[in-house]
Amino acid sequence: MRDISGLYRDIETYTGENKALAQEINDLLQRYKRESEAMETAYDVLGARPWYIDFNENSEIIGCEWSDRYRRKLGYTDENDFPNVIDSWINVISPEDHDRVVEAFWKTVNGRDDSTKFDVKYHGIKKDGTECYFHSAGAMRRREDGSPQTFVGLTFDITEESRRLDEIREQYEIVEALSRDYLNVFMVDISKRTATILKLNGYVTEGFGDIEKKVYPYEPFCAQYIKDRVYKEDQKVLTEMMSLEKVKEMLDKSGEYVYGYRAVDKGEIHFYQFTYLKLESRFSGDKVIAGFKNIDAIVASAREREVLKKLSETDIMTGIYNRGYGEKLARELVEGGAKGMLCILDIDKFKEVNDTYGHYAGDKAVIAVAECLKKAFGEKAVVFRLGGDEFSAVIEGYSSRESGKGIIDTLFREIEELDIPELVGSRFFTSVGVAFFGREGDSRDFEQLYKGADECVYLSKKTEGNKVNFFN
Repeated sequence: MRDISGLYRDIETYTGENKALAQEINDLLQRYKRESEAMETAYDVLGARPWYIDFNENSEIIGCEWSDRYRRKLGYTDENDFPNVIDSWINVISPEDHDRVVEAFWKTVNGRDDSTKFDVKYHGIKKDGTECYFHSAGAMRRREDGSPQTFVGLTFDITEESRRLDEIREQYEIVEALSRDYLNVFMVDISKRTATILKLNGYVTEGFGDIEKKVYPYEPFCAQYIKDRVYKEDQKVLTEMMSLEKVKEMLDKSGEYVYGYRAVDKGEIHFYQFTYLKLESRFSGDKVIAGFKNIDAIVASAREREVLKKLSETDIMTGIYNRGYGEKLARELVEGGAKGMLCILDIDKFKEVNDTYGHYAGDKAVIAVAECLKKAFGEKAVVFRLGGDEFSAVIEGYSSRESGKGIIDTLFREIEELDIPELVGSRFFTSVGVAFFGREGDSRDFEQLYKGADECVYLSKKTEGNKVNFFN
């Protein structure tokens, strides 16, 4: 408040010997002092001090008095640092707010009555260049003719409140976005171990559907849901996945935790997914948002994609890789850091098999050889059909003639034990060529190794029976 101590000395001078008048004025000053002290207390509570701008009879600014608290909020220390002139204030208003705030100020000044009030929010540029957010309000004291005399204002620092509102708004948008996609949405308080229902359009867990009640203990709520709703084989793992300890662990890693499971509805199995989202606001504590939704359509779509992918990679007749995809995988192994062997195999005199027993019998032979290759070489081998009666395989770990011959002999035994009814007891033989890769001096050029193994196939054909030859 403005200092009036000088008035006490002037009273005696101007009232002379009129003691009654002097006493009356002193009483008024004492009342003003008490009211001023009360206002000071109010300002302490509000966290602000008034500032003043004085005008002459021509509505021209003749003086300013900025509060020290306002100066300090902006990072200035005293009047020398932040002078009592209008430009001190004007210059700290951020460019995007400048015109709007100055216009509101002069509109209040030039109003001819008390109906126009100054009430604005703006960003202030602090001495160090950073920004803060202010709320300023004020009013004019006017002369009898309505002209401005003194503008009295208060400025509050609302930076923290603004940040809090922004964070709350951001969290609200997260909840709103989740609510659009998920049937059931909950607010989970990890520290209090409670679940608050925000949206419940899907299945209602038995005993937890009271419309009037929104907050439930988290563990019993989850346990009842898992018991009533979740597919039996998934119940144990989902109990662990939905535990607050697991939720907190996963959210600390990424801020979002997603998990899929199976639910049962009227005897039918459906695919569901939950999503827990961590609220990053400093004011949200340990609260997270949890949403649950049916993802049958997504799973079906994924299955369709998987089917299409499998079709694009698989030889339809035999079920092993087709040539395109098989060669891709084989190249990656041969040209990479692996060590092993590349095999090529075909069925001897296959045309005669087709001509004698028919193409149906020939197809059975092709399918049978594919099964023998998979069984002899194991799941880790890349086995694929080149076309017709020709096959290829890349097997890691076999890099010597001894080990190579051992696994090829295993293949031959599988073939010799074949019993194909369509061939009416007749047997057929295969010819194999092998090229090693990954040893010192071996080539890693796929075409060169393939050509070498293919040449060995023709060498093997010169000997009747199941035969293998090695390129290197």
